[in-house]
Amino acid sequence: MGDINAININNQKVSFENKNNQIFCTSIDVAKVFGKRHFHVLRDIENILKDLREIGDLKYASNFGLVKYKDLKGELRTAYQISRDGFSLLAMRFTGKRSLRFKIAFINAFNEMEKLLRNEIKSPNKYLTDLMEIIYPKLPKNDYKVSVIITDNPYSKEAKNIFSLNYLVDNRTPKDPKRLK
Repeated sequence: MGDINAININNQKVSFENKNNQIFCTSIDVAKVFGKRHFHVLRDIENILKDLREIGDLKYASNFGLVKYKDLKGELRTAYQISRDGFSLLAMRFTGKRSLRFKIAFINAFNEMEKLLRNEIKSPNKYLTDLMEIIYPKLPKNDYKVSVIITDNPYSKEAKNIFSLNYLVDNRTPKDPKRLK
């Protein structure tokens, strides 16, 4: 399980979890903040998932992770962990000025959690962090290869490579079959 941070939205404590460098909230928190019954939020998510299956766009389904939790009675219940993109899809269904205010608060909370995550990812080694800050803006949008060699005692006769890595970064997106014709 990932790290959990809480932010107060609409006088409700909302927990955000970091899993695999992605931020998630829960359908339970969304229901509390928007003043909706949880089963209505579950219904909305299930409708989104059904619509995604019908249009054949299953990659967005991964923005909703089915989880189990124990309610106040100790019974197992269903909820969803929701990514930023999943929240955006879900929140599009909520209308009105009050909902708009909560959507903005959630977006700001996701931004804040992602900022914290970026700071956590930085290396404890200042030189590696500085190097990443120089490299990151120069990374190409298309595919590229990263090659790293770490050499111990590089200026001595006992110099030896202690680590070597060649890594291909594939930034391609699935091709549109209609355009391939």
